Amino acid sequence: MRRAVVALLLTAVVVAALVSYRTHPPRHAQPRLAALTKPAPRAHPPGTRAATGVAISTPYTTIQVRAFVRRGRLIDVQEVTVDNDNEHTTALNQRAIPILHEEALSAGSADIDAVSGATGTSASYISSLQSAIDRARG
Repeated sequence: MRRAVVALLLTAVVVAALVSYRTHPPRHAQPRLAALTKPAPRAHPPGTRAATGVAISTPYTTIQVRAFVRRGRLIDVQEVTVDNDNEHTTALNQRAIPILHEEALSAGSADIDAVSGATGTSASYISSLQSAIDRARG
């Protein structure tokens, strides 16, 4: 009986300590780094229309893409802005953006699946891409 009371009190103290623990952001701000370098402009066939989508921001990243559409089909995508809040987001974006880029080109549209583990990045990329396609189609 005595052991049970001691264990119960110890558990209550540990739970109270964990609940009251406060995390703090880093004291010095890290500079926002672009996950990707902007590619050199590419030549596109005559009749290609281009438009830049809206910049989609989350608490961790901002993504904006430019779509190139020919005959109503997406033929190229360029990432205009990929700003990251921290190293973790940078790593996620460096993995996810090339996958999203290739999937969009394969599909010829923004109708693509999200990259596992990068749901926010995927949603931002797809939203910006769809707005760019809509603008390019007129």
